[in-house]
Amino acid sequence: MDLKDQLLQKGYDQVDILLVDEKSNQTTVPDITLHKVTDLEYKLYLNPDTIQYHLEEDDPYFEAEQKDEEGGTKRVKGFVLEW
Repeated sequence: MDLKDQLLQKGYDQVDILLVDEKSNQTTVPDITLHKVTDLEYKLYLNPDTIQYHLEEDDPYFEAEQKDEEGGTKRVKGFVLEW
């Protein structure tokens, strides 16, 4: 099951996602309406095969490898912020 479906199954509809990499760099992807997104992994530049879900936590998040500007990858945590 992909990230979008996992989030929808947990009851999320509209979220912000805070991405934090291993160097503590932070990026927020705001105002994601999950029903309107076709491929959330593509939108977040994630490698779908590397996603580990931690959505049962008090502060739900996922971990994955993300493509960076240089063409490499970096490890990120994506915190799900519902509003």
